[in-house]
Amino acid sequence: MLKKFCRLSFLLLSLGASVFAQDKPEPKYKPYPVQKSDAPSASGEPNFNKPLAPSASRALLARPPQSGKEPMLLLGPKNQPFTEMIVHTNKLEYFECDGIVAPWFKELLVAEMNYFAELSEMPFVKGDACVVSIGTTKSLTPGRISIHLYTNQQRLTACIRNEQCPIFRSISLIPKGQVLYRSYFLSDMSRKLISQHCVTDKGKLHSDTTCYSVD
Repeated sequence: MLKKFCRLSFLLLSLGASVFAQDKPEPKYKPYPVQKSDAPSASGEPNFNKPLAPSASRALLARPPQSGKEPMLLLGPKNQPFTEMIVHTNKLEYFECDGIVAPWFKELLVAEMNYFAELSEMPFVKGDACVVSIGTTKSLTPGRISIHLYTNQQRLTACIRNEQCPIFRSISLIPKGQVLYRSYFLSDMSRKLISQHCVTDKGKLHSDTTCYSVD
């Protein structure tokens, strides 16, 4: 019985669970934009005439862990959580992040999300208002797992229960062979702003695109 419980607790079917429990730290991820003014000119000297690229100064202070002994996600057979569902819609099932998302992985996601949020001049999140969604059979992407972050519990409840999401932030986990890429989506309806970024399993940043278009 103990053997069966351990096997279920550390297995995430169909998403390459072997990459989730990483005892060896990966190269430190620093998704910093290249400062265009620092790029050398043809003569080899820095070019200070070009405008600076946007930078996220406050977000760069975070130094989240890149791996941990726990799996990224704790899921059972058919990628179903061991915790109870909190909201069910026609296309999505929602669960609390606690008990599913490993603390070290959530810390990494929050740091990356705040980096992208600062570039878009959006408020930071702390990670305490967090839910996991899984696409139903009626979803455009059945079985897709996403983590949603909000500035507070009121915003979380309004979004998942009443579909009132003026500022939306999510991270979809996209399988790429035996690894997962992290596809970030940020929007602010009041500003008609949509921002998308992809981070590979090794921490390489691809801006202005989803992970579906990244090899």
